[in-house]
This record gives sequence, structure tokens and C-alpha cells, in this order.
Amino acid sequence: MAQLNDVNAYIDEWTRVQLDIWREKIERMHIVYTGALHESFRQAIQHAADGSTIRMRFARYGIYQAFGVGRNYVHDNGGDLEFLDKDYRHEHGLDKPRKVGPAWGGYMTSGKPRERRDWMSKKLYMSVMAMVEDLARITGEEYARVICDQLADSRAALT
Repeated sequence: MAQLNDVNAYIDEWTRVQLDIWREKIERMHIVYTGALHESFRQAIQHAADGSTIRMRFARYGIYQAFGVGRNYVHDNGGDLEFLDKDYRHEHGLDKPRKVGPAWGGYMTSGKPRERRDWMSKKLYMSVMAMVEDLARITGEEYARVICDQLADSRAALT
């Protein structure tokens, strides 16, 4: 039972730290114009005897930032994003700085095409690999202890 408590505590802490890493990453990459993505991070952890499920949620806008696409992106289009084409951008005036957003506010674009700002996938992959190693160590130590205890009990029974 101690091992299960250790694993659950580890998963809770790992998830909290992962969300903090993501928040720091989007701050360093300046993806905090409105703060909506920063504030959208949520976690949901379900602990069960047969395993735990970790769900981390964030605003859909965050995935567009990570992949360098926007509202005109269509899934399964083969990667052909015409709004990134140099001629298309020039023809539609997308290559010049311009005001975007509502008439009362908004901001100025640079006129440059969007770029990937991967705040999520590399950090998540590295963290998941570290978690796998740590959980293997935690469970391995517990199973080694159980086996040693059983061997000690067997020896004691023989004497």
C-alpha cells in the first residue's frame, strides 16, 4: 500500500510541475498576449488500483501556437497552408504590418508568416520519459523489498 501512495503522490506532483513548466515556457516564448492560454491549464488525475490516468487540458489556441498555424488551418490538408505561401501573402496584403482584432482594440501584426512556437511537445516528451524511469525505480524498489521479505520468511521457516 505504501508503494501505491508513493506512486499517486509522485503522479500528482509530476502533473503539477509539468503544468508549471508549460506556463514558464509560454512566458519565455511571449505567448501571453491575453493570458488566456496561461490561465487555461487544468489537470485531472484519476487514481485507480489498475493504474492512473492523467489528463492535462489547455485552450485550443495553444496547439495552434505550438504548430505555427491559425484559424484557417484544416486538418489533413497535407500540410499545404496557402496563407504561408509568399505570393499568396503578398497578393492578400498579409506581408505588411496590419491591425488585427476588434475595432476598439487589437494589435499590430509583424507581416511575417507564423512560426512554430513549440512550448509543449518536447518538454512533455522529456518529462514523460523521466516519469517512466522514476516510476520504474519506485515500483522496482517495492517489488525488490517484497521479494527480499519473502526470501527472509522462507529462510526463517527452514531453520
